[in-house]
This record gives sequence, C-alpha cells and structure tokens, in this order.
Amino acid sequence: MAGERLDNTEHIFNSMVLQDAPIGVCIFDKDDNYIFFNAKMESISGLLSCDVLGKNLSDHIPGSTVEEKANFRQLYADTKGSLQRFSRQNLPLTIPEQGFYLSISLVPLLDGKGSYDGMVCYVEEVSDHHLQGKGLPDKQSGASRFESIYWEVPVIIFKWSSEKGWPVLFVSENISLLGYTKEEFASGNRHYIDIVHPEDREKLLQDVSRLTGAGKEYFFHEYRLLRKSGEFLWVSELSLLQKDEQGKPFRFEGIVMDITDKKMYEEKLEKHAEELEQINALKDLFSDIIRHDLLTPAGTIKGYVEILQEREKDRDKLNLLKVIETSTKRLIDLIESASKYEKLNSIEEIDYYNTDLVNLFRSTLLDFTSYIQEKNLKMHIASQGPCCSNVNPLVSEVFANLLSNAIKYSPDNGRVNISFLTDGDTVKVTVTDQGDGIPDENKISVFNRFKRLDKKGVKGTGLGLAIVKRIMELHSGGYGVEDNPEGKGSVFWVTFKRAACDPGQPKVR
Repeated sequence: MAGERLDNTEHIFNSMVLQDAPIGVCIFDKDDNYIFFNAKMESISGLLSCDVLGKNLSDHIPGSTVEEKANFRQLYADTKGSLQRFSRQNLPLTIPEQGFYLSISLVPLLDGKGSYDGMVCYVEEVSDHHLQGKGLPDKQSGASRFESIYWEVPVIIFKWSSEKGWPVLFVSENISLLGYTKEEFASGNRHYIDIVHPEDREKLLQDVSRLTGAGKEYFFHEYRLLRKSGEFLWVSELSLLQKDEQGKPFRFEGIVMDITDKKMYEEKLEKHAEELEQINALKDLFSDIIRHDLLTPAGTIKGYVEILQEREKDRDKLNLLKVIETSTKRLIDLIESASKYEKLNSIEEIDYYNTDLVNLFRSTLLDFTSYIQEKNLKMHIASQGPCCSNVNPLVSEVFANLLSNAIKYSPDNGRVNISFLTDGDTVKVTVTDQGDGIPDENKISVFNRFKRLDKKGVKGTGLGLAIVKRIMELHSGGYGVEDNPEGKGSVFWVTFKRAACDPGQPKVR
C-alpha cells in the first residue's frame, strides 16, 4: 500500500511545474522516505531521483563528506523535533569536481492532530559564482534570497476535513500570499470552501462528491480562489483523499498552485480564435458578395453592351461600347478569379482521381482556340505518351492559367511549347512562351496574388498564378518559372507525383 501511494504521489507532483522549478525541491513522508525529488535537486545534490525515491534519508543524505551529511542530518532532526520551519544559509555541499554553498529551508507537514506527517525541503545554490551568474551582488544574503523565493513559490499546502465546508486542518504559512493568516483557518472561522469563488463552489463540490463516490483517491481541479482583498486568482489543486479504518473519507491533503498567468494566456488564445473565426466569417461573406452581388450586375452590363453594339451604327459610339465591353469583361474575370482564390484558400483536403495529364491539358487547350487564332500562335505539345497522376480536377485551372499567361505575353505569330517530362516518380509540365521574360528578382513573387508585372497592353487580374500556387500546394507539388533557354521568354513549370494509369478505378480518395 505504501509503495502504491509512493508511485501515485510521485506521479502527482511530477505532473506539476515543481518538477521544473528553478530551486531544488524534495519531499519526505513521515518515515523520512523520499517521495519527490525534482530535476533541480538532482543537479544540486548529484543524486538521481530514480536512486532515492522510496529510499530513506539516512541512506541518501546530500553531500560527499561526513561533515556535510552530519550538518544536513542535524538540520533535519531539529526541524522535525520542533515542528517549526527552519532555514540555514551557506551550508557547504561537495559533489564530484564541484563545490556549492546552499540555502536550505525545511517545512514540516502536520496531520489533522498536529503530529509530524512529512517534510518539504527547498534548496537553492548560493555559491559566489552562481550569484554572479545571476547578476547579484556577492554581499547579498543567501538566506534572505531564499526566504523571498520560498514566499514567492506559487504552491500552498492544505489539509482539510471532509466535513461540510471543508474545515482547514493545516495550511502552509505562505497562505499570507492570499492575504489570510493560518490563525484564521485554525480558529474554524474560515473554511476552505469560503475562499473558493462563489461561481465555482457548486461545481467543485459536485465534482468532489462524484469522484469520491466513484472511489477515486486523487483529485485534480482548476478553479478560482478569492484573495482577502476580494480579487481572485486561478489555481490548480491536486489532492489526496484519506480514508478512516471503515473506508470512509475524512481528510483531504493537497497542494494549490497559482495558474492565473496560464489561464490569462488561454483566455487570450480563445479570444484570438474567436476573432479569427469572425474574420473567416467576414471573408465568407465577402466571397458570397463577390459571387452574387457583384457578378450579377456585371453580367447585366455585359449583356446590354452586346445589345447596344448590335443596334449602334455610329463608329465613335461603337468604340466607346468596345471600351465598356473590355472593362466589363475584365471586371467579370477579376470577380471570378477572386471567388476561385477565396474558395481555394478555404479548402484543406481534396479528392484525387487517376488522370492522364496530357489529355487534361489538351481538353483545356480547346477553351483557348479563339485567342490562339486571334494572335496566330503555334501550339506544340511534346509527350512520349500518357502521363498519369492522382490529381483533382482543379488542375485544369492550373493548366488554364499557365496557357492564359503564355498566350497573353507571347507576340503575335509566336510559338508556345508544352512539354511533359518524366523523371522517376515525377511528372514535370512546362509551358514555354516567347514573351519579354521575367527578371530574376520577380521570379518568386510573381506567384503572389495581385503581383502582375507591368506589361503595357496586357490584360490580367493578377490572381492567375496565385491560383496556380494554391492548387499545387494542395497537391504537394512544385511550381516555378525560369528563363527560356532557347532565347526570349519564360518557362513556367509545375510538378506532380507520377502514378500508374488506371482508368478502371479513377478515384483515389
């Protein structure tokens, strides 16, 4: 039973920040056996927690010399005998190749009858080089420094009865951090439940009652405590239920730690998450406005312009209508591209289909027939056969934007080359134009939204390559642009993971 309690106690304290506290902390039970030994204590003493936990103090006293062990043993015995907190400064300790001076504070733990029930030991290194490393004056007292640390440690030790209101049987002296005194609780005028925030009391009582009824012996709660000033702080409570000989609960032993900073941080994160959610909602609203409230009137304008062009005979008026038609078409393209881009940004996962990229590109090319004929361009596709990959139909948007760019930036009577290159498990699709090319400093940023190079007379929304980038990111594929090695122009390329062609089972996920 003692071993089980030891394991549970170690688990409880290890789950707290005491394990990573900047001062050494070790705890003994009433038989002087180690039940907790934190990482800093290992560093200071040269002992490992796995070697001392469950062992008696007499077998593992910090220090290498007889004198050092005797000093610690005497300090421990004096504290245990007097049942009063005791401190010593500049206590020497030697471990292999190192020497330290320590400040030690021992705090006895008492049971409900006021009898000795264990010991908490706080240890801090105060050797000269350690103080200098912290930027502290050599003359500063180690004892006074440790005293301040002891009172600032955000852990308060409680023992309270399971009776109504949880009368306090013991509380550590640093309860004064909340503005109370030990005497207020010892007199019975103030119970533990009295300092629990009124809004948290009912839930805390219900939780303890439920867990006790379920046979739980250890409890973990987060709730608010009231300072005497009326302010509150968030605490984390870890407690052990003690039962009498009949197995009935009669006492709780616990530690209460201030977690106000943690809770404030969590509240900030939650508030930030709510703000992000509102921003996303506004983005969705804006996307809806783009798709419906803007696209519809733009389409109406386009329709009326076409009707007027059919009826109008005056050349000057026809020129003006042509300007309106061009601007309206550009507006519609922008609205549709912005809508696509916003939709793509809201997608995290997509379905994949086994697709021949060559055939997909050829079918996309058909949509540009009139533009190709208008500029009298020659289109050449080079492929050694089918090139299959598991992709989403969105890839047609990638091909459409790369084709659109090549056509727009190519001179009349020019040539656009499309190549499908395979290398191991990769398919690389390249689109080469004979335009003016792209300066090296713009080769990366050109894939950012609204980053369109200033080309006089070239139409575009500045979103096409941003759409390419997003779709390729969803496919975990590559994208980029290079100079045309054969002369003037650029080579835009994208890469996909190669797959075996399997038209019988097109959907992969």
